[in-house]
Amino acid sequence: PERLPQLHRRAGDWYAADGQPQEAIVHALAGHDPERAAELIELAAPAMQRARQEALLRTWLEALPTELYDDRPVLAMALIGARMATGDVTGLEPLLEIVDSWLDRPDPPIVFDAAAHARLPAMAAVHRAGLALLAGDTEATIAHATRVLDLVAEDDLLQRGAAAALLGLAHWSLGDLDHARARYEESVACFEGGGYLADVMGCSLALADIQITQGRLHEAQRTFESAL
Repeated sequence: PERLPQLHRRAGDWYAADGQPQEAIVHALAGHDPERAAELIELAAPAMQRARQEALLRTWLEALPTELYDDRPVLAMALIGARMATGDVTGLEPLLEIVDSWLDRPDPPIVFDAAAHARLPAMAAVHRAGLALLAGDTEATIAHATRVLDLVAEDDLLQRGAAAALLGLAHWSLGDLDHARARYEESVACFEGGGYLADVMGCSLALADIQITQGRLHEAQRTFESAL
């Protein structure tokens, strides 16, 4: 029994080396090695988000000690995204404050996913736009989502698609269906280009709803056919 932590670590290392990160995470958590689990979860998060496995991702993230997040802004952002994707916006402001605090600090945080770290300003703006939309603050939604487009790289199709979809929702809520339609067309193109197929489906449904409302039935038919 006293060898269990060591054996879990060896099993986890084997799974990680074999390209099976989820099994590696299970062993790191079972072996009571939260720092190793945090590293593996941070690296696995982008693929899990792409596959819409946020519920499982959230379970693992919330199994970690809360103090681990203080110097891991990428991990904190992963938890923010997982909670929002699963419909829970509680406790997000302290996590966003962790992310914001590390954007201005001279000392480096603990980071394992350098690409995600570089996207933190844009990702924070995306989530603040989403929170503003949920709060009914359309003006703030548009401001934060527009800021995303100023911050994000041209090839970051996930953040661009998310910002476009949020702008589409904001314009839709204002009754501006022309701008809403244009933004949703942009978001569908971004998500499709990036291979985020679950997001393509959701935005295609919204886009077709707008097209039907505007009497653009042939366009709506093409949107549905393309999604299928």
